[in-house]
Amino acid sequence: MSCTKVRLVIFVQTLINPVGLKKRRILDLVEENYVFASVLHHFGIDFYDYQEQNLAEVCKKKGLKPELIIAGLEDVIEDDQEHLQYLIGLPVDLVIAYLKHKHFSFVKHTLPYLAKLINCYPSQGGCTVINDIKWLFPLFVEDFIQHMHEEEDTVFQHILQIEKALKGEVATSSLFFNLKKYSIKAIAHEHQAHDDVMIGIRKLTNDYAHEKDSPVLLKVIFSELQSFEKNLIIHSRIENEVLFPKALLMEKELYKVISKYSVLN
Repeated sequence: MSCTKVRLVIFVQTLINPVGLKKRRILDLVEENYVFASVLHHFGIDFYDYQEQNLAEVCKKKGLKPELIIAGLEDVIEDDQEHLQYLIGLPVDLVIAYLKHKHFSFVKHTLPYLAKLINCYPSQGGCTVINDIKWLFPLFVEDFIQHMHEEEDTVFQHILQIEKALKGEVATSSLFFNLKKYSIKAIAHEHQAHDDVMIGIRKLTNDYAHEKDSPVLLKVIFSELQSFEKNLIIHSRIENEVLFPKALLMEKELYKVISKYSVLN
């Protein structure tokens, strides 16, 4: 079990205590572990609207069982580092399925949640950095989503076609021009050159640094941005260390098949 999961298990165990469960403020719970804010969001609760109320009060108001929210803590934490090791042994189509699932999760869950947190931060008399992020983040999201669509429609699709050709499901001749157009080595090199997509936001926030007495909403925003960046780093590693090496071997094998077929004809 990773250190992150160990800390979360300990945190969950402290919440199971009846006194801690019923009487601690939402604000205190979020300040102890910023992940709790995303758990509450998952259940339709924006923590900044209920900061002074305790968990039991909010759950009663929302018709929820506190145990469900506690159980949700571990559900939103994924150790993609462990996933990376597991994916090495899987065929390329399953690796791509996993990556596409992560793309979907980023677009449907992570990015909207981040956008909501950022937009809820007061603009007037608030943090200048957040005001800059409010301007920058939508541009980042637009570019990021476009990148994911292009990756799925071109790179992933091309690799899957190579796999199908090696299985005899499509004619190898149909990939001849695409093999010249899309070099896996060139794709991997370009991907590594553009890995650091969060550099602008990271520099703007000075590596997500904040004062000890900063508002908890600001701390949650910076924590979630940093967590998202860590997920993106692991996501890129899965592509660079798992997907592209597998695709490169497949590409070489397909060239051998084409070369053999050319000799026979």
